[in-house]
Amino acid sequence: MKEALWRVPLSVTLQNGMPRLFRGPYDALDFLEYEWPSHGKWHHRAIRDCRAALSGIVAAQIARASFAAACAEASLALKDAQAAGVSERSAKAAAERQH
Repeated sequence: MKEALWRVPLSVTLQNGMPRLFRGPYDALDFLEYEWPSHGKWHHRAIRDCRAALSGIVAAQIARASFAAACAEASLALKDAQAAGVSERSAKAAAERQH
């Protein structure tokens, strides 16, 4: 599988209030498969599109749009990471505090 990063990462606020940075379909797929809070139509579509993006079948931006729709479906707040001012460094620090 080839990692295709999104032009603009997504910052998602998890149910516990912690921000998490998603840079591409691999990050999103891992979260969708192992940590997702609820399953619905967009959840399944996002998994399919992330897998297809990693296989080179669809553009990474299609997977990004499906992942964003799944976040909305699950009531997870999201923003473009650049607009939210979330850096990879701050997201990693937040994740380390959580563990």
